[in-house]
Amino acid sequence: MKIPLKAGLVLLISAVVILGGALLIRGPLLVEEKGSAPTTAGSAQTEAIAAGEDENGGFAGLAARTVKKGGSGAKGEGMEIGLAEVEGSRAREDYINATFRPLAGLGVDVAMARVRELPDAASRDMAMLALLGEWSGQSVTELVQAGEVGRFGVAGALGLYLMNEGTMTPVQTAALANEFLTGQQRGSVLSRAAEQLAATDPTTALAMGDGLTDWQQVRFLSRFVSGWASASPDDARAWAAQVQDPRTRSALLGRVLAEEVKVNPTSAAQAFLAAPPEDGQIRERTARQIAANWAAKDTLAAMQWANNLPEGNDRDSAQRGIRSTAPVGIGARLSRGEDGLPVLQELVRGSPASASGQLRPGDRLLAVSDASGTWVNSRDRSIGDVVGLIQGDAQTPVSIQVQSADGSAPRVVTLRREQIIHRPGS
Repeated sequence: MKIPLKAGLVLLISAVVILGGALLIRGPLLVEEKGSAPTTAGSAQTEAIAAGEDENGGFAGLAARTVKKGGSGAKGEGMEIGLAEVEGSRAREDYINATFRPLAGLGVDVAMARVRELPDAASRDMAMLALLGEWSGQSVTELVQAGEVGRFGVAGALGLYLMNEGTMTPVQTAALANEFLTGQQRGSVLSRAAEQLAATDPTTALAMGDGLTDWQQVRFLSRFVSGWASASPDDARAWAAQVQDPRTRSALLGRVLAEEVKVNPTSAAQAFLAAPPEDGQIRERTARQIAANWAAKDTLAAMQWANNLPEGNDRDSAQRGIRSTAPVGIGARLSRGEDGLPVLQELVRGSPASASGQLRPGDRLLAVSDASGTWVNSRDRSIGDVVGLIQGDAQTPVSIQVQSADGSAPRVVTLRREQIIHRPGS
């Protein structure tokens, strides 16, 4: 059968259009199939990008599968595979955080073994920060804001936290510092580990500082001898007295006395008289520390000791120390209230504030009359400024405006300043 020419042309054009449409449709599908062939269901990077899709997807899912297939004895194979598939610093951080927080539940040894398998220092720091957050119950933001990470490094902050919690020994903390830290951060962590160990094992504690030089060594020795003096002040003092450098020796003897006075003020005061630090500045500072600590427990004994010091500068320093804890004032301890006003936190027994019967803990301090008689609004001043206005010479008057915690009408109370006396057992 013959097809008319016009009809044949129509059929030919239709066929071309149909074939072309099929190619246009099929072409992209072929390209898509070709490109998707290497992407298997197990691709960790693809899953990581889909973070948050479901509980088995995203970084958490990738991390969980990496830990599972790597295992604690797989020599990091799973970890290396996972990290290799995660691109970008933020993605890596999220991946490591999701991996190591669950590892924290397996204990310090297992978790730190996995940290050591990571390929670079930045990844190890991220992992240790995640562990510290999990063990301490703090977020990364809270940890950074606390300042320990900046001062001691991530490894140092982790080691000190575990040491203070009793999970890691001082020796293990020092080993962690030597492995992961350098410079000032390493020296600071070693100093604190030695300080804690010195009370029970001064020989091992002292050896932790081997290799430290100059000011780092001096700081290390200061903390070491403080820890030793907390348990055996006489032994620590005998060792410090043998240090060759005069200024270092004076500093260490001062640290022994400053530690001893916390436990036995009388013994520390007698030791100061028998063998005071040679350096003048250190001696004055030590006299102030002894007097301040002693005056908070037994003001009269501290005052008598200070008055009998042979050196004038030492006496002045000791008296300043006494005034810092037993000042001439009214005997009221202040704290900042929620509304910004100072609040009478405690009244010292036997003080003008206590004896007057006009003041009670919880009273809000509205204003203080200065030397010229002008009322100074205490809301606009720091606690230190307010205390400075209240303190003064003995037997001079001071007026304060207070309001009871129940919000009753403000009242003016005028008292005479006296030397505050702390007595043993009070």
